[in-house]
Amino acid sequence: MRKYLFLLFIFLLLSACGRSAPLPGWQENGYRQLENYKTYFLSGREDSSEPHFLKALQEIAAGNDMNLLSLAYLTKYGLHAAALESFDTADFARLYRQAPIPANMAYCHFLKGNFTAVDPSLLSARYAGVLKAALAKDPVLAARELAAIEDPLSRLIACGVWVRYLPYDEPILQIALSTASDNGWKRPLWAYLDRLQNYYEAKGDTAQAGMIRDRLLLLKKMN
Repeated sequence: MRKYLFLLFIFLLLSACGRSAPLPGWQENGYRQLENYKTYFLSGREDSSEPHFLKALQEIAAGNDMNLLSLAYLTKYGLHAAALESFDTADFARLYRQAPIPANMAYCHFLKGNFTAVDPSLLSARYAGVLKAALAKDPVLAARELAAIEDPLSRLIACGVWVRYLPYDEPILQIALSTASDNGWKRPLWAYLDRLQNYYEAKGDTAQAGMIRDRLLLLKKMN
């Protein structure tokens, strides 16, 4: 996700400015603030994350680039999806009316679970297999496709989308947990542990549910 966003920013900036022109400060600063927002968000420091997002918006708005502003909001929505959190797309909708780029809307539909509205040709190739599994509502295929996504944040975003909108099983939750754990992303880690506890409780496995509940309490106590 980080590499994708960075490359997309660079492509758009070079297209607009020409290869010999230096990148304007607002563009570099906007990307840097988004990266800071991502880091603080995933680490669970919500109070520290939001100011960076607002600064990113301010920097990008100075350049009057509606597409980059749209991408900033899609980045935010993707992070919320990765942490199993709801989000309101009203701000993106307003920006889309200013810059109606179909690929942006395809990604927004994917994040909101509107799978039948997604044009597969416009969605990032990394999510193609997950979209196919979603349309078939096939959790076994989904687990394989999720595990095959190389970028960890993109993998976690796809996991979040699946868990929020489609039937899931333990392998999907374990993929998400491993991804969050390996990268030290506390906010989504806690969210998936809570979901795994609920999963075991729904299955009647009180022993496993109790183990996960105790683990989550221990982790929060050490926070």
